[in-house]
Amino acid sequence: MTIVSTKVPRYFGLLRLAFDQALAEVLAAVAPRHPELRPAHLQLFRFGGIDGSHTAELAAHAGMTKQSMHELITHLEQASYLTRAADPQDSRARLVRLTPAGRELERQITEAIADQLDRWEAKLGAARFGELWTILLELTGEPGPLPDRRQLRSSAPDPSS
Repeated sequence: MTIVSTKVPRYFGLLRLAFDQALAEVLAAVAPRHPELRPAHLQLFRFGGIDGSHTAELAAHAGMTKQSMHELITHLEQASYLTRAADPQDSRARLVRLTPAGRELERQITEAIADQLDRWEAKLGAARFGELWTILLELTGEPGPLPDRRQLRSSAPDPSS
């Protein structure tokens, strides 16, 4: 008798699983202070500062449709994390502007991301973590050194600015 596995092969699933787990850790770190926050909202903050960005630009970075990004922006606007303002360079476009609460949220998310990178490095060891980063850069074609988490924390947007 042959036993057939009912598990679906993961193929790219492991990359997504690592990302989903990291996202869940970041959300767990900030959610107690921001209960209205959902995992999808973190898509806005994963590439650095969003203040002054257009919705279309944020959608492209997050790999989302403009309509989906608009919904996220609207929800965060209703929660007083951001506002939308006219773009002085383009009368048809609107810029996302963080409120003081939004800048504080962005700072907390940046710190939580740095903490997650620290946990991965502690789990893998510095050499293997560096290799992982190098491999991810190679696979994605993205440039950039491994972030210095101390610098990441110190360059987190200041909520008082």
